[in-house]
Order: sequence, then structure tokens, then C-alpha cells
Amino acid sequence: MVSAAPPKPAWVIPETLNVRSGPGTDRKKIGTLTRGAKVHVLSFANNWCWSSLPDGSKGWIAEWHLQFSHDKGRELAEEAKSPEKKSTANASTPAWVKGTAVNVRSGPGLGYDSYGTIQQGTKVYVTERKSGWCKVSTGNGYGWMLGELLEYDIESGRKLASAAQSTPKQSEPQYTAKGFVAGTSVNLRKGPGTSYDKVATVVQGQTLYITETKGDWYKATVHGGNSGWIARWLVKGAEQVPTPTNTSKPTSASGRFETLTAWITEEVVNVRTKPSTDGDIDFQLERGAKVTITELDGHWGKVKTSSGKSGWVAGWVFSCMPPGEEPTAREGDQTVVVNVGWVARPKVNLRAGPSPDADRIGYATLSTRVLIVGQKGDWYKIAMDNGEIGWMASNLIDTRAQRLARRGGSDASSGEGGSTAGAGTAMGLDFPSPTTRQSDCSVGDQIIARAKQFVGASYVRGSASPSRGFDCSGFVHYIHKAVLGVSLPRSSDTQFRRGQPVSRSDLAPGDVVFFENTYKSGISHVGLYIGNNEFIHAANSRRGVRIDSLDSSYYAPRYAGARRMY
Repeated sequence: MVSAAPPKPAWVIPETLNVRSGPGTDRKKIGTLTRGAKVHVLSFANNWCWSSLPDGSKGWIAEWHLQFSHDKGRELAEEAKSPEKKSTANASTPAWVKGTAVNVRSGPGLGYDSYGTIQQGTKVYVTERKSGWCKVSTGNGYGWMLGELLEYDIESGRKLASAAQSTPKQSEPQYTAKGFVAGTSVNLRKGPGTSYDKVATVVQGQTLYITETKGDWYKATVHGGNSGWIARWLVKGAEQVPTPTNTSKPTSASGRFETLTAWITEEVVNVRTKPSTDGDIDFQLERGAKVTITELDGHWGKVKTSSGKSGWVAGWVFSCMPPGEEPTAREGDQTVVVNVGWVARPKVNLRAGPSPDADRIGYATLSTRVLIVGQKGDWYKIAMDNGEIGWMASNLIDTRAQRLARRGGSDASSGEGGSTAGAGTAMGLDFPSPTTRQSDCSVGDQIIARAKQFVGASYVRGSASPSRGFDCSGFVHYIHKAVLGVSLPRSSDTQFRRGQPVSRSDLAPGDVVFFENTYKSGISHVGLYIGNNEFIHAANSRRGVRIDSLDSSYYAPRYAGARRMY
């Protein structure tokens, strides 16, 4: 648990917020708070806050539902007290969705999480307006929608609704079980695990149509169209759930693959009965044979030949690019062909294209095994055994071929090009565990090395440009995007709500440090920790980008905390 001293004030963002006995939605609910309520956070653990409540009791609150900015927190409190706001909320206005599929968000802005989407023609009720956004009642709860995507004219709205009803609907997905949401507010995710992105939020009692199960997770569709994965213990009443399957390549949806074409790259390759060198050899293939990959399991692919035979082949002895066009990498003075690798950072974004500006369609965590299926510049196109496919920066992938080159080994032997000893190892090439500090430090060192290149650069308010200059949050934003491809918000108070909290005693190079009550109250300044109690930041228009001490007479009393963004 990360200690915080002194207690940090925060304000409740949602209309109602559950207080729990422990840091997780599976913990017992022990109370409820309303929007604008002020609490004092005593410590952080896994994105949850151990907090002192208004009545003097203590409990756990989800960090993402709290506002830590003093100014915005006081606005929330005043808003909650204001009778005008309450009467406005009660006087709801009907509206109809104009867009094809409009996001409903947790707050009035694009930076807030999406709860899910609402289809064109759906009727909602507007209860509040703020900066071009509308708070709406959707029938399943409240959320924020961009005002320009709503139709307020009753006649036009009814036409939208009528057109939507007359549009042929897609048939309901085939399901083998029906259940109900057991938790108060539960996330649907892109894949079967908490590491996958949230695609929607469902509430207690909603009906779920279960189409697949994988381990302790159900794939389910909610009435209204959203679908995703939900933990089994958060579903009640489900029976006749299908047997776990490996039908993880189902789709035409963005970021998923169905099959892949590949070519055998070694002289003779064993095709086995299971994805391991422990599997029996069923038959063999020769160099240049063209196959179809129908399924992945870590670094192994299930291949199907033109004659219909199928079996498992190690990923380092086939390529998803035609002969002569295989992806390559440099290791020292060598150029090596790269086919498989591991994610080499605690969390790496999966993008829709080979650019840090491309849409993020998912992510993978440290040591996740990937198949490299394409290359463009400094980016690899990768596929994973959960069915996802997309682009990752090549410097964030540690490939098998490069590891072997560093050790002076060969990437091919005995028909499989070596053996795998299990998750995260290949031919004895151990991958560090997710808690290994070496990997974290190398990321931090990259961040600081890039940041130090700009010592002496100009301070320009509102800028995040090496050519023009930076303000404090713009500097942090630019460095993270340049080094990691991570796009942080452009204000210090919203950056403070990202990443993992880090105590002062656990600071490491690359951590983002925050200060409060500088030129305004609340979180108002940010920089990058470089070690030895020093940080680099865009200070002000007089001093520009420079290095200062956390113990200085100015910054020490204003230090507000730190976050690790990688």
C-alpha cells in the first residue's frame, strides 16, 4: 500500500458512489456518498483510495470517481448544494440521438471514460448542460453526451426514432445462457481479464446473453447492443454456459483477426499435435510451404495446409510475410529476421496503425507473447493469442531473434528452431516477471534521457512543441508521447488522475511529480523525477526547462505526489 501524508482532500464525481470494505468492486458495500461530498484520502492501493468520510468513518473509494483539484472539487460541492441546479435537473428535456453510435461518457469532455454507445434515434432526457455537453438519463443510468449530437425538436426526434425502428436490425447473437448483472456497477471488457480495456459499464439487474466462456470470464451481449467480457462471479442466474472454447478469432471487427497466411522458413519443420515440443510429431513441412494460421497459443500457430492437414508449428519457423519480405531488426552489427517476441514494458498500447497518433485499440502487459506479422518503419504489426492484431513500436518488443543474437545463438535447430520451456521463456532466455525493476528503470532512463535534451528550452504557455517551447504539462505530454507513444492529457490536474500512485520513498527516474498551490490552488505544476531528489520541468517564462530540487524551499512544501505512467 502506498502511504500519503498528509491526507489529501478529494470530492465525489458521480451522483452516487459506493464505499467499500476493501480495494475492489468485489468487496462489501459499507456506505454511499453523493456528488460533491468531500473526503480525505489517507492512502492509495491499486487505483483505490482508503479515505476518511464526512461522518468520520473510513472506507475504500475507486480513485477514478474522485476529483483531486481543489477548484473543480469546490465547484462540485457548490453544484450539489445549489437549488437552481437541482431544479434544473428535475426539469428534464427530451432529446433524440442524431449520431450513428454516440458515446456516453462519465463526464462532460472527450477525456472522460466512455460507458458505452447509444444508437441513432434513441430517446434520452437531458438533465444538465455544461460547456456544450449534456448530462442525460438513458434508462440505464446517467452519463454525458456531446450536445450537438442530440436532436431537441420533437417532430424531428420522432422521425429519427421511427427511421431507427424501420431499419432492419441484426439478428440477436446465438447464446446458450442468460444471466443478470450481480454487481452495482460492472465493467464489460474487450477480453477475458482485468488488463483489457473497458468497453461499457453495466448495472445491477441488467440482462446478459452469454455466448462464450473462457476460464473465469463470460463473453456476453447486453440488451441494446454492447458486448464484452465480464467476470463470472459478477453474474447471477446463468446456467447451461458453453464449454470453454478457443474460438478467439471470430471477427471482422477492428483489431481482430480471423486467419493469417504464413510461409515455412526452415528446411524441414515439425508439425505437432499440441502447441509444445512435448507434442507428438504428426507430419513435417518443407521450406516455402504456404499455410493458413487458424489459431495462436503464445508463440505457436495452428496451421492448416492446402490438403487440409492441420497441427501446431513454432512461430519462429514460419513468417506471415512472403519469402524475402520478412520483418527484420538490428542487433549490434547483425540484421536478424524477427518472427516472435515479448512485450518489453509494463504496459504497451496496441494501435490501429504504425504511428503514435493512430487510435489505441487495446494494450498488452509485460512479457505477453506476440507473433510479428508485418513491419513498417519502426513499427511491428503483431498478433496475440486473444485474437487481437495491431501495431506496436518495435523498441517496445524484445524479439527472440535479437535475444539469441545477443547470446551468440542460432534461431533454428531441430525442426522447431529451439524449444520453449513455458510462458515467457525460449531456449533458456528467461523473461523478467512483471515486478522486475530492471525493465521499469530502463523505461525511466529513456524518459529522462530525452527530457534532458531540452534543458534550456523556452517556456511557452499552452505549447508542447520542441521548436516553440513547452509549458509544464506540455513538456511531460511531449516526452511521454515521444518515448512511449503514450498520449497524456494536456493539463497537470488531469495528468494527476492518470497512472499509478507512487510514494515519495519509491520514486524512480521517469516518474511524474506534481505540485499544488503554485500559481493557482489545487494541482497546478508538473515535472519528471530524474533521481537524487531532483526533477526536470518547464518552470516558467523566466527560467524555461531546467532541473530543480524537490527539497527546495519553494517546491518542498508544494509537493503533492507522483504517478508512474508506464
